Amino acid sequence: MLCGVDGLGRAKADLEHGDARKARDRLKGLVVTYPQNQEVRSLLAEAYRRDRQWPEAGRWGYLIGPAATDRERRAFENHSAFGWYPRITEARLRRLLQVDDLAAVADETGRALLRDLPHKRNLPRKDGPLAAIRRYLATQRSRQIWR
Repeated sequence: MLCGVDGLGRAKADLEHGDARKARDRLKGLVVTYPQNQEVRSLLAEAYRRDRQWPEAGRWGYLIGPAATDRERRAFENHSAFGWYPRITEARLRRLLQVDDLAAVADETGRALLRDLPHKRNLPRKDGPLAAIRRYLATQRSRQIWR
């Protein structure tokens, strides 16, 4: 698929010069325009990886084998399957990855992840009741501050 060659070239140049933020901005626009382009998604994952934003790197490289490590994919799963969402559903994944057809974006690794998706669950929190109380008190304090 032909992609915005000018925008993609500029994003690659930005990454080569070490400006990951500018490359991310360019690549986000390209993902909206070309949602099924694997190269754009791989470069976006690389841009987030350079800023050490592991969940976002895992998000954009989730269905593309070499674009994200297993650690980044787990970080994305833990980050996006939280609270009332105990598992990542296919519909939620489509919304998070901003694409209608997940199989069109996925390579072999991604197709294996999609097959295992109904069986994945977010691991329960490992912290105990004291951490839950601290989180509750912190949210109450922030509500009072921002009234």
